[in-house]
Amino acid sequence: MQSPTQGVVISTRFILIRHGETEWNRQDRFRGRSDVSLNANGIAQAEKIAARFANAKIHAVFTSPLPRAIQTATPLAVSQRLEIKLTADLLDIDYGAWEGMAREDIHAKFPELYAQWTSAPGKAKFPGGESARQVRLRVEKLLNNLRQDYLGKTIALVSHRVTCHIILCVAFNLPNDAIWHLRQDVGCINEFESRHDAYVVTLMNATDHLR
Repeated sequence: MQSPTQGVVISTRFILIRHGETEWNRQDRFRGRSDVSLNANGIAQAEKIAARFANAKIHAVFTSPLPRAIQTATPLAVSQRLEIKLTADLLDIDYGAWEGMAREDIHAKFPELYAQWTSAPGKAKFPGGESARQVRLRVEKLLNNLRQDYLGKTIALVSHRVTCHIILCVAFNLPNDAIWHLRQDVGCINEFESRHDAYVVTLMNATDHLR
């Protein structure tokens, strides 16, 4: 006789959240590791993200240690009665010399690297900073550890634009050059599950909770 649980896949559910809006988002400045806080709209977005999951059960909230990510994660952690877990693996990409610069200035000062970053981002390496490959290595390690440690549970990850893009490339099994084919708005929500040795994406760039 077949067991009622036979064939059931026990998965780990990931909720991936891009932090809320900052003034540098509005100014189109490259943020990276800079200490930038949420603006008033970003703070409101963080509250709306928490409200979106008011009736859900989340078992852990992991976040980048940068202020804008912590501020986004805090209302969610409070509503779930959880302590925030900080991990450097969720940090934004280190833009090095590009940190804090406006896009138009980067385009003028680093035209070749900027062209590579927009057309083949998986091959770009920032002067004094990171490459997309380095970010991918750290997020892959994090996801592999978490999906084992939280098997059968739901965990939230609060991170940054490029890191969210690369995490989704991992989930979709896409190369890093594909990151700009995936959209990630401020305050957006993504969801995916680990099943056996693969990931299944169930939601991407959801922003209806912000309206």
